[in-house]
Amino acid sequence: MDLHTLARGSGLVGGLCWLARLVLDLNGSGTPGALDALHWAGLALLALALVASGAGLVSSSATWLRAIVGVAFPLLVWSVLEVIHPAGDPETIDGVFGLVMALLSVAGLMRGRSRSEQRSRSAGAHAR
Repeated sequence: MDLHTLARGSGLVGGLCWLARLVLDLNGSGTPGALDALHWAGLALLALALVASGAGLVSSSATWLRAIVGVAFPLLVWSVLEVIHPAGDPETIDGVFGLVMALLSVAGLMRGRSRSEQRSRSAGAHAR
C-alpha cells in the first residue's frame, strides 16, 4: 500500500466517523461515550490522513523534508479549524470537515484507481 492510498483510506474512514458523530449528535440518539469514541477515532484517522497527505506533497528523495511537511500539514489544518470553531457549533464544523475529507478521499481513490488501470493497459512508457 502506497502513501497516497493510506492517506485516502484513513481520510475516508475518519471523515465518516466525524460525519456519523454529527448525525448522531443532531438526532440526539448518541450516547456521550459513543460520540467521544467517534470523535477520537475520527481524529486519529484524519491526523494519519493529513500526515500522509503532507508527506506525499514532497519528493521521496528528501526524507527529512517529508517528515517536516508531514507534521506541519496537520498542524496547519488543525489551526484553521480552531480559528473557525468559535464562529459556530464545533460539532457541526467538525462534521462538515469530515464530509469534505471523505469526499476528497473518495475522489482521490477513484482517480488513483483510473491511473493505475491506464498504466497497466499500456505495454511501456512510450507505447500507444
